[in-house]
Amino acid sequence: MIYVLLLFVAGRCLVPMDETDLFFNLRLGEIVLSTGHVPTENLLSFTYPAATDINLAWLFQIVLALAHRAAGIPGTVLLKTGFVLGTWAILFRVAVRRGAHPALAALALALAAWSAEPRFVERPHLVTFLGLALLLLALERAEAGRPRLLWLLVPLGLLWANANSCFFLAPAILLLYAAGAWLDGKRAHGWRALLVGLALVPLMFATPSGTRCLSYIANHIRMPWLRPLQEYRTARWPLDGPFFFLLLGLATALLGSILLRKTRPLTPLRIFVPLVALAFLGAFRIRFVAESSILAGPALAVAASRLLPAWRGRALAWSAAAALLALTVVPRAQAAWAGSPWFDIGLEADLVPDGAIAFVDRHGLRPRMYNDLEVGSYLTWQGWPRFRVFQDPRINGYPESFHAVLRRADLSREEWQRLLDGFSVDAALLTYPTVNPRSAWFDPGRWALVYRAADGLVFTRRLPERAALIAELEIPLSFSYAPTTGLQPAPLLQEPPEAALPTCEWQRRLGDLHCSASDDRAARLAYQAALAAPTGTCLDSGWQDGVRQAGGAVALRLGELAQAATWLDGLAAPEARNNHGFALLGMGQAASALVDFAAVLAAWPANDEACFGRGLALEALGRRAEAAAAFRELLARSPDHLSAPVAREHLRRLGD
Repeated sequence: MIYVLLLFVAGRCLVPMDETDLFFNLRLGEIVLSTGHVPTENLLSFTYPAATDINLAWLFQIVLALAHRAAGIPGTVLLKTGFVLGTWAILFRVAVRRGAHPALAALALALAAWSAEPRFVERPHLVTFLGLALLLLALERAEAGRPRLLWLLVPLGLLWANANSCFFLAPAILLLYAAGAWLDGKRAHGWRALLVGLALVPLMFATPSGTRCLSYIANHIRMPWLRPLQEYRTARWPLDGPFFFLLLGLATALLGSILLRKTRPLTPLRIFVPLVALAFLGAFRIRFVAESSILAGPALAVAASRLLPAWRGRALAWSAAAALLALTVVPRAQAAWAGSPWFDIGLEADLVPDGAIAFVDRHGLRPRMYNDLEVGSYLTWQGWPRFRVFQDPRINGYPESFHAVLRRADLSREEWQRLLDGFSVDAALLTYPTVNPRSAWFDPGRWALVYRAADGLVFTRRLPERAALIAELEIPLSFSYAPTTGLQPAPLLQEPPEAALPTCEWQRRLGDLHCSASDDRAARLAYQAALAAPTGTCLDSGWQDGVRQAGGAVALRLGELAQAATWLDGLAAPEARNNHGFALLGMGQAASALVDFAAVLAAWPANDEACFGRGLALEALGRRAEAAAAFRELLARSPDHLSAPVAREHLRRLGD
C-alpha cells in the first residue's frame, strides 16, 4: 500500500512549478554559496538596502540553489517531491506502527496529502514537513522503548532551525505532547518529551539572525495586519474543503469512540492535544494547514482502524489501491486526451511576465522601477546584482511603515506619488493588469503608459531623456478604481499637456485603443478626428493609409458602407481592398466589388476572404456556377474559416 500512496502523493508534486517565492530563495542560496556567509541586510532591494534581513532558511536555500544548478527548474520540483515523499513514507510507517491497517493508513494519508497539497511548493517549509514526520516517528519509537531517535532530534534541530522558520513547531509540539502524556498517565513519556522540547528551544536562536527570529515568528500571526497575503488568511469553506474533510474525519472518529463506549480512547491525549492545537493554528492561518494535516493523517488512520476493525480484509486493500491509482492516473490521462502534456515539471505558463520584463530591459527602465510584490521575487533572480527591486515577498526585510502604505487600496494619486518620489522611482511594472488597483494611481500628467498586455502594464515618468520612447509607444489610457466597480480603463480623450504627440497621432492611437475594446463608434470618431487635421508625421501618406484602413474596417463593421468605401478607396493592402469590395457589395455594386476581389486573388491566390467575397459577387451578378466553384474552393482549402458556414449556406441555395 505504501507504494500506491507514494505514487498518489508524487502525482500531486510532479506538476509545473508555480511558486514565485522560489526565485528569491534561489538568489539568496547563490549569494551564500558565492560569498560563504549569510547576508543580514536587504541586499536585493533599492528601497531599504540597509534593512535587517532575517533569514532563517539559508541552509535550505543552499540545497535549492544546488538542485537548480544541477537540473534547472525541474531539479527544484524533484527536490520538493523528494521532501514530500520522504515525509509521507515516514507518516505511513508511523501510522502502521501505531496499529493502523495499511489500507486505512493509505486512505487517511492520501486525504492528508490532498489537504496539504496547496503547500506542496518549492519553499523552505518542506524541511518542516520532513522534520515533523521524523518527530512523530521519534515519539512512536520512544513509546516503544527506543528513545534514541528522539534524542537525535536535538542535533538535527540545529539544521532544522537554520533551514526553516517553522522550527518553533518542534518544541511546541513536544511540550504539548508532554502535557497530554501526563494526562494519559504516561509520566515517563511526558518527562522525556519535555526535556527534549526544552533542549530544542535554545536552537531557535542558534541562527545568524539570533533573537530576531522571535519577530519573524510573531509575524506569522501578525501578517494580515502587516501586509495582507493569501497564505495568512483563515481557512474557509469550500475553498479549503480537504482540510475540513480531514478534521471531520477526526471528529467522527472521536464521536464514534464516545458513542461506542470504547474503553481505550481512539486518540490518546498525548497525540490529541498537539493535534488540536495545530488544527486551530491551521484554521487561523492556512499556511499551517499542511503541518496540521501531517499530524492529523496518522491519527485519523489509527482511529479509523480501531473504530472499524471488521474492515481489515483484502477487499479494503484492493479497493483503496484501486481508488488511489485512479485518482493518480485519470487526471493525467484526461490532460493527455485534451492535448496537454501528461507530465510537465517545468515553469508554469504565465507565472512570470516575460513580455513586460523583456520590454523594461530593452528600454532601460529597470534601475529605479516600481514592481509588485510577487514579480519582485523573480526580478531578484533575473536581474541581481545589476538591478535591485522595489519590493519582494521577504516581508520581514522591509519596515512596517513601508507595508503600512503598500497594504492600502485607497491611496490617492498624490499619496502614491510621494511614496514613489521618496525612492526616486521613474518606471513601474504592474502585474494582474485587469484588476490591480495601483494602475489607477499613476497620474497621466506625470506618467505615460508605454506597455499594455495580458502579463502587465509598464509606466514611465515623463522625463526628457525618455521623450522618444514615450512618443513612439505611449498608449492614451489611464484607469480608475473603486471597490464597488473594480479597475476600469479610462481612455484619455485629450492628450495631457505634458504629452509631446501631435493631436492627429494621439487620436489615431485612441482609435486603436477603442478598437481593442470593441468600441467601434468611439474608434470611428477618433480615426475621423485623426484624419481631419494632420500635421507633422501625420502628413505622411503611409500614416494616412494606415488610419484610413483601420477606420474603413470600423465603418464596415458599423454598416456605414459609403464611409467605409470612401476611406478604403485606392488602398492596395489586401485587407483594405477586400473590405472595400465588401463595402461596394453591400451598396449593390457587385461588378466593382468583383474587381477588388480579383485583384487580391491575382496577388494572393490563397486569400480566403477574397475567395469568399468573389463568390458573393459572382452570385449577385447571376454567375451561379462560378460562384459555387468559388465557395467550394474556399471550403476545400479552409473548412473551418469564419465564413465557411455562410459559404455552405450559399452553396445549398445555389443547389450545389
